[in-house]
Amino acid sequence: MKYGELMAGLRKGSPGHLYLLAGEEGYFIEKAKERLLQCFFPDGYQKEDVQVLEDGVSLSEIMEAVETVPFFLDKNVIIVKAAGLFKDKKADGEEKSGGKSGGAEERFFALLKNMPEFSYVIFELQGKPDKRKKLYKAISSAGQVMEAEPIRASNAGDWLQGKLQELNKEMDRQAYEYFIGAISSMQTVNLSFLSKELEKLALFLGASRRRISREQLLQVFSDVPEISSFAMLNAIGDRNTAKALQLFKRQLDNGVYFVLIVGMLARQVRLWWLAQELQSQGVRGRALASRLGQPPFIAEKTGREAATFPPGALRKALLALSDADYGLKTGQADIVELEAIIISLGNREACTL
Repeated sequence: MKYGELMAGLRKGSPGHLYLLAGEEGYFIEKAKERLLQCFFPDGYQKEDVQVLEDGVSLSEIMEAVETVPFFLDKNVIIVKAAGLFKDKKADGEEKSGGKSGGAEERFFALLKNMPEFSYVIFELQGKPDKRKKLYKAISSAGQVMEAEPIRASNAGDWLQGKLQELNKEMDRQAYEYFIGAISSMQTVNLSFLSKELEKLALFLGASRRRISREQLLQVFSDVPEISSFAMLNAIGDRNTAKALQLFKRQLDNGVYFVLIVGMLARQVRLWWLAQELQSQGVRGRALASRLGQPPFIAEKTGREAATFPPGALRKALLALSDADYGLKTGQADIVELEAIIISLGNREACTL
C-alpha cells in the first residue's frame, strides 16, 4: 500500500501488530512511523517506551524481544532497522557450510503469523525491499507493507493537498501550478525540506489568512535555491532574458554552486528538445504529460515553449552546456559562457559557443 492508504486505514480503525515501512522516500517512512506510534500510545509515550533494534540484529534477538512479556506497560512496541535483513546474506540459523538448519528462520516466520497480543513490530527499511525474499513475503502475508515512493511532479499533488490540510491552508490555482512546476524542475525532491518551508509560510501568513497566493508563495520562497532556479527557467521559457540573467546572478550571489544551475538548465533543455521531437510526431498538449513525466498543465506549457525554439537550437544549447560545465570545472571557462547560453535560450537563438 501507499502512504496515503496506510494513513487513511489508521484513521478508520485500530492498528495491526506487524508493519514494514520501506522505500526511497524517508519523509513518508518517518511520518508513518510517527502516526503508528501515536496509535499504539494514544495517551502519549516516552522514548524508553519503544524498543529500537538496530541494523544487524539477528532473528533470535528479534524473537526474544517480541516474546518478552512487558512489565511496566501493557504492550511491547519494537522498531527493527531492517536493512540487513533484506540483503543477500545467510539468515540467522543457516549453517556456514551453506545448508539451512531451518530452525530460527522457520520459528521466526511462524511467530510473525501468530504475534503475541502484547507485541507490535515495525520493520523499517530505507530503500526498496526485495520482494523475492522470504522475509518480505512473510511480513506482507501476516502484516501490512507500506511502500514509500519518491515524490515527482506527477504525483506531488496528493502530498501537497494533505500538507495544506494539515496546516489549514489552501493555494489558489496560480500558486498551486507554480509550486508543482517548481517541483518538476528539481532533480530530487526533498519532502522534509519542502514541508518545513510550507510550515514557515503558514506561520508567515498567520491563522487569519487561509488562502496562499502566488505572490505570497514567492515572497517566502524567493531565497530557496530550487525556487530561484525554477523562476530562472520560467523567465527563459517566457523569453524574458533580462529577468533570467538577473535570477542567474542572484543564485550565484546566494552561493548556489554553478554545477546545480548547469544541471537544471540541461534537464530543462532536454525536456524542451523531447517535447519538440514528440510534437513533430503529432503528440501534443496534454498527451505530452506521460512522455515528459510532468503533470498535464506543465507538459502543455513545456510543449508551447519548445515550439518557439528554432530547429537545432536546443541540441546546440545542450552541447554548449556540456562544454561550459567541463570548462568551469577545469578552470578553462568563465561564468560568462553560462550567461551566453542563457541569453541564446531566452532570445531563441542557436547557441554558437
